[in-house]
Amino acid sequence: MARVVVTGVGVVTGPVTGGREHVRAFLASSGAPVVSVRSSALDGLVDETEARRLSRICQLSVAAARIALADAGLGPGAGLGLVIGAEFGDVRSTIAFVDGYLRRGPGGLSALLFPNTVMNTMAAATAIAVTARELSLTLNAPTVAGELAIARATAAVRAGRTDAVLAGGVDEFDSILAELLADGGAPSETRGEGAGFVLLESLDVAEARGARVLGEIAGASWRAIRARPYGVGRDAASRAIAAALDEAGATSGDVGRVWVSASGDGPRDRWEQAILTEALRPARPPQTALASRTGRHAGLGALAVAAAALDDASGGPALVHAVARGGTHVALVVRNRGRATHDV
Repeated sequence: MARVVVTGVGVVTGPVTGGREHVRAFLASSGAPVVSVRSSALDGLVDETEARRLSRICQLSVAAARIALADAGLGPGAGLGLVIGAEFGDVRSTIAFVDGYLRRGPGGLSALLFPNTVMNTMAAATAIAVTARELSLTLNAPTVAGELAIARATAAVRAGRTDAVLAGGVDEFDSILAELLADGGAPSETRGEGAGFVLLESLDVAEARGARVLGEIAGASWRAIRARPYGVGRDAASRAIAAALDEAGATSGDVGRVWVSASGDGPRDRWEQAILTEALRPARPPQTALASRTGRHAGLGALAVAAAALDDASGGPALVHAVARGGTHVALVVRNRGRATHDV
């Protein structure tokens, strides 16, 4: 089975846009949370023709993918796959499409907007922009979409299905969506927007082209924990964490830091803490929640993996962890650059 390494990262979020060095500077900084992406963040990443043709969420995805490829020193190419996670998809286009019908009936339906109501529209636009002609997969899941995309892409590279995959997620914020969620009784949490990708390659392929390795996905697992639909479960036993650690050849005591999915949803955040306590006891490694600075969105999976890989101060591999209401559960064991380039 191939070892899977991270050779590039690209993020477009409220507080940080760029590759590995921008992410490194962001992690070393502090400041108030920034949950919205400025329009100027896309300057030079999306041209005028694309800006007219693509919806905003597709522009976020395309921009982050291009940053990740440039960060990896890899140009667009036919040997590239793409796995994208999203929670809500192209919300603004979908609302506009529905509004057209509600205002004018069938005559108000837009053939130009309709393709954007499909959940994989971001993957389609991004695949065209970066010439990704291998596997393409879109995952729709609350909270864990970005982390799940990276886990699935890791499995594909490890199994030899493809040599390189852009994996991550994208979401956009819309005030109407926020109002609908609140009216529907959705839990309060800090929501944001943005896109994030990591470029995953087999270690052999990365070394053959002289790539700068950022880190290694040493273990990746996704499972389900018993819970009611969109509910918080009482079970704290984690098969996902155990499987990821086993794949990485690590134990719970080896984990140097945990990058958690806490986002201000109190019951879910407490459930995640119970899961981690049960899985890692008696160790209590430090934890970091990126959503407190960016708001929760699917691009955080890639940002967390990059942060874990760049954490040279950690005494062991990092655990990137996410759990959603309803029980979808993802665990990624990430070794930083120094450990990724040596056998362990």
